[in-house]
Amino acid sequence: MLPIGAGAGSVSRQTQQITRAFDRLSETSVRLATLNRINRGSDDPAALIAATELNRELTSLEEASAATERTRALVHVADSGLGQAGDLLNQIEGNVIAAADGSTSPDQRAAIQIEIDAAIDALDRIGVSTRFAGNRVFTGESVTVLSGRNAGDTHALDIPELTSTALGGESGTLADVRSGGVASVASGNAESAVTIIGEARRQVLSARAELGAYERNSIDSVQHLFEDTAVNLNSSLSRIADTDVALESAHLVKAMTLADSAVAAARLTAVTQRASASLFSELLKAVS
Repeated sequence: MLPIGAGAGSVSRQTQQITRAFDRLSETSVRLATLNRINRGSDDPAALIAATELNRELTSLEEASAATERTRALVHVADSGLGQAGDLLNQIEGNVIAAADGSTSPDQRAAIQIEIDAAIDALDRIGVSTRFAGNRVFTGESVTVLSGRNAGDTHALDIPELTSTALGGESGTLADVRSGGVASVASGNAESAVTIIGEARRQVLSARAELGAYERNSIDSVQHLFEDTAVNLNSSLSRIADTDVALESAHLVKAMTLADSAVAAARLTAVTQRASASLFSELLKAVS
């Protein structure tokens, strides 16, 4: 009975060897399939913590970058509206100067005033209808935008109110240049109208310059920083968590070889045991 017992122990050891070989083969296959070196906490607990933290930082960085790009889009929308307003102000000023010419007939001045009123109405429509993400852009209120990676990194973006009642200065507002206003064509106060339009233009140009400077000096520089940081974080994460394909391929070949060897050894043992059992049976028959 001792040889039989010894055979059973050999089979058990071979079963364990086969199990271990296929476990290694499975682990290597998973790493090559996912291209992740760490698929379970037991693979490398310390590296898992580091990789998780790096992923958190990358996620935070991506969200901050997306928020910054939204701010850039807002700046572009505001700049476009202000640019159109500037063109309208130039048109209004040209009409005022044309109406001030002594050779202009009353009918011509009346027609010019109609053009001025239409241009002012168009400017008001820009101020009311220009929206970003469902909100009016030209309300005259500061817009708080994210300027960094952290929630506390914010900047107050000043966008003017773009209406005829808000644009102007000490001499009056653009609304005064309308029909019936103190600086209308009929009033004959062309100098005052030109002054008002100049003050309104300065407001528009100042706002465009401020928005442009913020985009160039803040948004662009922050985005460049985000991009460089993302490259470094991804590089670190890759070194920690990514599979070394060449090394795991070598491990795969080794694991397949060991698995094949273990299976072949088990088959040989099974064949030997069946032969031994058959021989033992023949001996028993011969003895009996």
